[in-house]
Amino acid sequence: MQVRFLNQCRACGNASLQRVLSFPAMPLTDDFIPAEKLGREFRHDIDVFVCDKCLTAQTQHNVDMGDYYEDYQYAVGSSQTASHFMRLLASNLVSKYFGGQKGKKVLEVGSGDGMQLLAFKELGCEVLGYEPSSALTRAAEARGIPTIQGLFTPDSARQLPAAFQSSDVVMLSYTFDHLPQPREFIAAARSILNPETGLLVVEIHDLQKIFDRQEYCLFEHEHTIYLTTATASALCAREGMTVVDFELVPEADRRANSLIFVATPSGSRFARDMPAARPSVPPEFNELSFYEKQGQRIQRGIANLDEFVTRVTDGGKTMAGYGAGGRGVMTLAAMRSASRLCYLVDKKPKREGLVVPKSGIPLTGLSALQESPVDEVLVFSFGYMAEIQFELAAFGYRPRQFHSLLDVLAGKAMV
Repeated sequence: MQVRFLNQCRACGNASLQRVLSFPAMPLTDDFIPAEKLGREFRHDIDVFVCDKCLTAQTQHNVDMGDYYEDYQYAVGSSQTASHFMRLLASNLVSKYFGGQKGKKVLEVGSGDGMQLLAFKELGCEVLGYEPSSALTRAAEARGIPTIQGLFTPDSARQLPAAFQSSDVVMLSYTFDHLPQPREFIAAARSILNPETGLLVVEIHDLQKIFDRQEYCLFEHEHTIYLTTATASALCAREGMTVVDFELVPEADRRANSLIFVATPSGSRFARDMPAARPSVPPEFNELSFYEKQGQRIQRGIANLDEFVTRVTDGGKTMAGYGAGGRGVMTLAAMRSASRLCYLVDKKPKREGLVVPKSGIPLTGLSALQESPVDEVLVFSFGYMAEIQFELAAFGYRPRQFHSLLDVLAGKAMV
């Protein structure tokens, strides 16, 4: 895979950035491989920078992802927790901004298996997905969600079907932070949004929560930019968009690390009638030294994780990981003790007979927890903890056997 390096801020174009975090030789999050290919998979350092001018955190390298995303298969559509969230987001948006009107045109970029658009369709919206993965595109179309397969670029906006050249909603769920050119995307989205009532709805990982929870696993090659409410507002404003909402879905109903913002063209009715949403970011985020300190905290969290796994397995207990999304793969990739885990289990593993990149532990389905039971389960997808505990009770597992990644990183996990 080709890697291309940048020399300017993705958010404001400034050429002066400070490196604040570095993770050596990290893999891609969905690059599961046969065991015999371990060591030949893509690995590259992940360096995180902060812009001196606008304080946006970001990477400064782009990996050629075309073929990788074509085979991408990660989705959470089968999760009851995710399904509830998606339906709530759709119903809240249609009710709050459109008074429940039917027929609104919703375009989702990075639409995955179509479950989010299905929630809009059930409310009477016209929907269209844009998705690079062939497998996920097929899954979406099987649900009756029309989907264009391909990577969305600024030129894609001009090639949309005529009905969506003036869309009411452009939606991205954990896709915006994958974009190599976020400003160009916002400009493209604005060009196809209804100028009076158009809405850009974005769910991304929240940098403030990443630091609070020491979630270093969210620093990935796939992610290019890491926003707070303040940097999200500033980024949208540079392209003539006003953020009017950070509270579309209540915090208690969001997924693990979720920052949601709703933006509208700055001359729209919503921008005129509603006050701009106020960012809420602690003042220390305005100091470059703060980001360097967070790097030190994250290294302590990795040490806590290694110590926990070592202590449990040295005590004669067996342990598995749960959750083969980015959290699981990248957490394991930075650990020294990853090989002590018996396997990494996922509800819908990519394929049989694969191992996790860099750490090399086997990737398995749920049945492994019944056929080869373990004493303890380290849950990387902690946002689904209650659902996981409930489902695995059928295999005889007790709640005390499950340990949240967040508790372990903070040094709070007990066995």
